[in-house]
Amino acid sequence: MGSDFEIIQEVLHGKRCLYGELVKKYEQQIYALGIKFFHNQEDAEDFSQEVFLKAYQQLHTFRGDSSFYTWLFRIGYFLGLSWNRRKRPAVPIPEDFDIPESSGGPETQHFRKDAIAALRHALEELPERYRICLELYFTFGMTYQDISNITDIPIGTVKSHVFRAKSRLKDLLTGTVAEGPHDL
Repeated sequence: MGSDFEIIQEVLHGKRCLYGELVKKYEQQIYALGIKFFHNQEDAEDFSQEVFLKAYQQLHTFRGDSSFYTWLFRIGYFLGLSWNRRKRPAVPIPEDFDIPESSGGPETQHFRKDAIAALRHALEELPERYRICLELYFTFGMTYQDISNITDIPIGTVKSHVFRAKSRLKDLLTGTVAEGPHDL
């Protein structure tokens, strides 16, 4: 058809069925975001439907200052935070993040599983603002500018959060963190 902006203009001028093209184009990314927040298929599917419904309802507010994907992801991000406040915080490591059976023996498998468990635990220890920036940067490959647009955090602060999150993870994983409360 055309660019996202052109499709949106057509939808706003009465061709509502074209919205399905945008859903098809971005449904996998929004579903992946839902999986990151909720870690199960059912909640991720409900989440995805809600994101696309909210986006449709607010489509008239899309100005084109950012890409439609960034705008849609922002809706999903805040919806996920809202829904997730009722649940446990998400940890951005997929459940299937395992070494293939053919790669190494039982010791390698055991070591990998222990390392993944340690990483999950360390991520849970990060302040939420750091974890969110880190997840958007590494898991979703977003630029600092996109993260800033999505979260309303200034770009310099996003960079700082990613840097501090990586530093804190390194400390947590190497056992060099001093005991006591930490809220970098």
